Amino acid sequence: MLKTVKHDAKADFLLEKGMGVLWSKGYNGTSINDIVKAADVPKGSFYFYFDSKEDFAVKAINKYFKGHFAPAKNILEDLSMSPLQRLYAFHDFRYNILKNDMEYKLGCLACNLGNEMAEHNENIRKTICDNEFVILSALTKVIQEAKDLGEIKNPMEAKLIAAFIEDAGKGSLVSMKEMKNKGPIDNFMTMVKDFILK
Repeated sequence: MLKTVKHDAKADFLLEKGMGVLWSKGYNGTSINDIVKAADVPKGSFYFYFDSKEDFAVKAINKYFKGHFAPAKNILEDLSMSPLQRLYAFHDFRYNILKNDMEYKLGCLACNLGNEMAEHNENIRKTICDNEFVILSALTKVIQEAKDLGEIKNPMEAKLIAAFIEDAGKGSLVSMKEMKNKGPIDNFMTMVKDFILK
């Protein structure tokens, strides 16, 4: 299919509107009708821009990571701060998104879809893993910088610290949704700042 700027803009509009439905209802709970209804477009339009619901989900995951991680990545790369300050600011940024934009209810789109679909859909699983690897690599790099400067004295390897933080963060998001309050995220932030990144 020959793609144009107009085509890409309309596909992005569908993604933007449908992603919220996918986020709140999950993959199996979301129908193509739900997506086109949210975007207020005819159902036939969906197949002009996406091959299938799976194709939509994969593109939605990529859009989610691009939109949510790009600003956070800029924080990790801000050399006006020390590595440890960047790590703190990175986690504060993510925390504030959960608090202010999502009100502790939606959790992480990728975590939600990963929990639901990792065993059932390899394309969705791989898309999530590929994007998470980019985050993990960026975190590992800054943690290593902090260790090299003596800001972090934790004897664990940087890549293991980064992996633990990301895994614990995912777990806290699941608990947050179950409990419908910010307690698990607050606890996660305390553990990361007061114990892990020390």
